[in-house]
Amino acid sequence: MRGFPFAPVVLALGCGPAEPALMPAPPPKAPVVVAATASAPAPAPAAASAAAPASASAPVAEPAPAAPSGPRLYAVEGIPWIYPTPEKKGERYLGYIRVGESVALKKPEPVRGAGCARGFWAIEPRGYVCNDPLVSREPLPEVRPAFDATLPAAGPFPYKYAISNGAPMYNRVPTPREQARIERLLGPAGKFEPLSKFLSAHEDLAQTEPITPTDPLPAFLEGGKMVRPGRFDLVRQNIPHGSMLSYTKAFSAEGRTFLLSVDLTVVPADRVRSFRPSSFHGVRLGDDVALPLAWFRKSPRAKWRRLDGGAMERTGTSFPARSYAMLTGHTAEVAGATYLETKEREGGQPVWVEQSDATVVEPRQKLPFGVREGTKWVHVRITQGTLVAYEGLKPVFATLISPGSGGVPVKGIDNVKASTTPTGTFYVTFKDKAATMSPEKGEDRSFWIADVPHTQYFNPPFALHAAYWHERFGEPTSAGCVNLSPIDAETLFHWSDPPVPAGWQGASGAGAPENGPTTAVVISR
Repeated sequence: MRGFPFAPVVLALGCGPAEPALMPAPPPKAPVVVAATASAPAPAPAAASAAAPASASAPVAEPAPAAPSGPRLYAVEGIPWIYPTPEKKGERYLGYIRVGESVALKKPEPVRGAGCARGFWAIEPRGYVCNDPLVSREPLPEVRPAFDATLPAAGPFPYKYAISNGAPMYNRVPTPREQARIERLLGPAGKFEPLSKFLSAHEDLAQTEPITPTDPLPAFLEGGKMVRPGRFDLVRQNIPHGSMLSYTKAFSAEGRTFLLSVDLTVVPADRVRSFRPSSFHGVRLGDDVALPLAWFRKSPRAKWRRLDGGAMERTGTSFPARSYAMLTGHTAEVAGATYLETKEREGGQPVWVEQSDATVVEPRQKLPFGVREGTKWVHVRITQGTLVAYEGLKPVFATLISPGSGGVPVKGIDNVKASTTPTGTFYVTFKDKAATMSPEKGEDRSFWIADVPHTQYFNPPFALHAAYWHERFGEPTSAGCVNLSPIDAETLFHWSDPPVPAGWQGASGAGAPENGPTTAVVISR
């Protein structure tokens, strides 16, 4: 979202809590499965201790390498696609560049090609971009500051996020009189109406505390200047109630706090609620933490000790919600209940958990059909709400996810309509650093979720992606996608194949062999 038609890879919304037909979509005619191989596995760093909350020690994601220095090409309008050869032929893309960002050039001058009168730019590390008005060697001086002010941050939260109660998106800072005129039908500022039951999870992490200014008024907005020169209307559009926005700055002007939205508009902060960032994440698997694991979903689960006579009694403490414990493999049948021994100790004695309280994740003993040896792949269990990432048969990461709220899919019933996550073996078709999701195309839309981080499409319109609005991980919540915590989504995005090159916003997977191997996504009951 930067003042141009919304992100290219998302034509329908995205897999938040169940709402019929709210799903994301891939680039046009996204290709499907290809065979893939993986590079040698990297060692897994140490992770949180067994039985500790999974958020106790965040796994370290491995970001893309720094962009090369030298001549660069900037995206200044629309959607500059990256083609595999210097020709516009069909709709096969290697990726795209986001407006305001730039890529390194291989050559300082365009090369000849077909379908683009002024030739093509050869970019790093591969591909060609049409030399048309969508790109420039240097943004206009009056636009560059706004682009720079809305660039994403590194990490799991590239932007700050908020949910709207109905708010105008101004093209400049409005005067108090203009604010009163434009907002008179929106109701009192600072009052927030609850969402419908279907969308209740969309406001799980929304905070009622006012957003306070943390930044000075951007110089490019001083004196009533437009965020982006060339705009003439005071209001670009309204953000409907329940839609979400991404922003980078919060500043004071005209006696009020405003947000600089990533789409280059100015939004009154008292008509939105910011989201509390979730700290939940899974665990890297290696020498310190290994499968099998017991996850404790949704609510705390009691810890038990075994008495000398064999009976079980509660210790008085619990495993926190969304935490895990490593298991020894020993079980005990006591008074008609099955207990699992964990590797945790209290008072020198093993801690046990009732089997019905635990979601147990075991390592796979053989590769799924169609997944080649050495391939990076993830295994999602719908009924468990779990995900394990593998390199061959080596598990390297485990976490909780939120599958579709419709539960296990039923043959003959459409997954989108039923809000179910499809089962089968798929391959990542497209990776997008931040994808705006909506059930509608074009600018005049009634609902959207802005800049969903670290989105990976595997069976379009279904994707693995961050959910910055809830943390019901382990429970069926989405409209069919696989919801991840933002920290986990970033970890998997940087781990999976293909990598997204520096400067690119998104990269094609299956169907674009030029980008390298593609990660498999295996989804089962």
